[in-house]
Amino acid sequence: MKRYITHPLAILAAYSLLTLILTYPLTFNLTTTVPNDIGDPLLNTWILAWDVHAMLTHPLKLFEANIFYPLPHTLAYSEHLFSTAMLALPLQIYTHEPLLAYNLSLLISFPLAAFGMYLLTLHWTHHRQAAFIAGFIFAFAPYRFAAIAHLQLLTFHWLPFMLLCLSHLTESKPLGLFYSPSRLFAVLIFGLLQILACWYLAVYLLVIQLISLLAFSVQLVRRSTNQADKLNPDKLISDKLTSFFANWLIALALTFMLTLPWAYPYLQLMPILRQSRPLATALTLAAQPTDFIAAAPFNQLFGRLTAPFRQRADFTEENTLFLGFIAPLLASLTLLKFTRKGKTPPSPRGMFCSLSPWDRAGVRGFYPLWAILLLTLALTFAWPYATLAQLIPASTVIRVPPRWIIPALFALSGLAGFGYKIITQKINPRWQPFIFIGIISSLFAETFSAPIPLATVDNHTTLNPAYHWLAKQPHDFALLELPMYRSPEYPEVKRLYASTLGWWPLVNGYSGYTPPRQPALAEAMSTFPAETALTALLPLIMQESHPYPPPTPPDIRGGVKSPPLPLNEGNIGGIKGSRLLYILVHPGELDRSQWENALRWQAEQDPRLKPLGQFTGDYLYEFIPPNPARFAQPPLARFVNGLELLSYQFTTLPPDSPHLMLYWRATQPLTQNLTVFIHLRATDGFVRGQADGLPVSGHAPMNTWQVGQVVQDIHLIPLLGYDHLAVGLYNPTTNSRLTATSAQGEPLSDDLLIIKR
Repeated sequence: MKRYITHPLAILAAYSLLTLILTYPLTFNLTTTVPNDIGDPLLNTWILAWDVHAMLTHPLKLFEANIFYPLPHTLAYSEHLFSTAMLALPLQIYTHEPLLAYNLSLLISFPLAAFGMYLLTLHWTHHRQAAFIAGFIFAFAPYRFAAIAHLQLLTFHWLPFMLLCLSHLTESKPLGLFYSPSRLFAVLIFGLLQILACWYLAVYLLVIQLISLLAFSVQLVRRSTNQADKLNPDKLISDKLTSFFANWLIALALTFMLTLPWAYPYLQLMPILRQSRPLATALTLAAQPTDFIAAAPFNQLFGRLTAPFRQRADFTEENTLFLGFIAPLLASLTLLKFTRKGKTPPSPRGMFCSLSPWDRAGVRGFYPLWAILLLTLALTFAWPYATLAQLIPASTVIRVPPRWIIPALFALSGLAGFGYKIITQKINPRWQPFIFIGIISSLFAETFSAPIPLATVDNHTTLNPAYHWLAKQPHDFALLELPMYRSPEYPEVKRLYASTLGWWPLVNGYSGYTPPRQPALAEAMSTFPAETALTALLPLIMQESHPYPPPTPPDIRGGVKSPPLPLNEGNIGGIKGSRLLYILVHPGELDRSQWENALRWQAEQDPRLKPLGQFTGDYLYEFIPPNPARFAQPPLARFVNGLELLSYQFTTLPPDSPHLMLYWRATQPLTQNLTVFIHLRATDGFVRGQADGLPVSGHAPMNTWQVGQVVQDIHLIPLLGYDHLAVGLYNPTTNSRLTATSAQGEPLSDDLLIIKR
């Protein structure tokens, strides 16, 4: 039985079961919810899906993401999460559901972190219970659940695996100058997986590695002086240090070369990224001592008890730094052991070799862990963080000082494992199982947050039908969704997720960095469909750096359906552009009454906004930029009151409803509001149906039309068999038709314009 309990797969299964319990009920809502809120979770859902999409279609354009169209390198506005995305690639391909891939990536991070820390601590201590406790703390500490909405901060699970491989590497005997290539390769792989998970975590990895390497170098000097070569110890030390650092430099050079393609876009954007989050702003988020006893509100044991500590000024979710009480208590036992006089206990393995972590003459083991813990805890506060920023400006890539708690949690977990082993050496073996169960139970109670808060979101099957219609379009287009949000911007992540259905270029966006054009555009679009809003759309399709000429209007005279507009072969932000810009309006996020009664009809009478359909209350338009040639041809008909019918167009709006779009222009002030009649006639002229109505459904009286203004007028055509249409105007008071002539002044028969489809 003991064999099965201590088997690595059994340990992994135990951590997996704990994950299911502690993250309840996320496991039962993998395709309909995300943890905590829709901000970072949906952003990271989109990032994971984009990485997979880009790698399967245009790998060299990974950073030319489809948001903030047509700006370039927009994936670099946030973390790329590449290694996490590649692990989820099979799931993305098989399920086509980004929410599922995101939630499973999140859940897997817990047992992987626990299992990696378990193996590393087991290597250090040779004590399975100590290793299990260390893995529990590293993966399930209360802070991890407070940060459960931030996948990029939770995927720190490759660090223990890398350090374990590095420990095995440095404990092996070099083959000449170099260590075993297979072990060096394992270190490199796990290091790359961690670095390409998140740049925050890459910085933490570098700090931990530098401290560990320094400890190893000092220890190597100590150990070498005690070995056999008494005649020339300096040469022995020199050879070993040379061998070690030669291998480390090779690994570092390979890592740099392999990660450069992912780092280069960020290096290009570094100046503007720094400007967007100045040091003074970061310091306002720095930790206060009380933050370390501030648990998440949904922590079942400490959430309410620590509520007063969450009420200080400038407190944010990032300042929820509670790590529990048991882990610090266990870690403090290593200091008590170190200061105790007497015989040193049998040496468990240290950080890189088999010296005792509490050996006074040693400099490894708990020394590096305490150095990491104290340094990273200090960096959560304002003064140490600002000092480091002055010395190493690149360190401000960690934009939120409290996030330095993540490497501190790693060190605390390892020290807690050492501390538990000290306990077991002082108590009767019969009581050890009870002590172990008691500590695990206490850790479980400290972190228990189930049911964790979930935010419900639409998945691919329940998205608005407008997105499914867009995904089926054969031509390229860019999409702008209204309203655009400025602050808070979280609702914009819903647009990002919806774009994964068809990967259309999206003018909207949400990321760690917001380009300056976005707030200005949002301000202008808040007036939609006013002139200021439509004018602000023009730069989106006329970028100098990415040629995007205005579309040549199709010939809509004669009742011919508009052919697809020719594609622009230029490259816009790394995305193949088109001459189409669609606008999707969500009245439910606006004042719906104002939209339905006024703004909708203002939009539908503007010839620059071609309606494409209504989808469960949302309205889709195509933006047609102004073009002097569009209505430059002679009118089709002139009426006696000075009204001209310029052109017409047939269109089909969902769900397969035929409509006739008429374009009118007043050449003089109009005093009467006339009625448009549309007769559906057979070949012999027999009227089989009709569609009479006021222009713009009565929401734009003719006496309000400006001279020279072109008015778009849309009429629903009944689904009846007919040969042609007859269009004219009549006075609803007298029921008399207005006299109509052609552009050349010739009278039209029966004052009608004949239209054949």
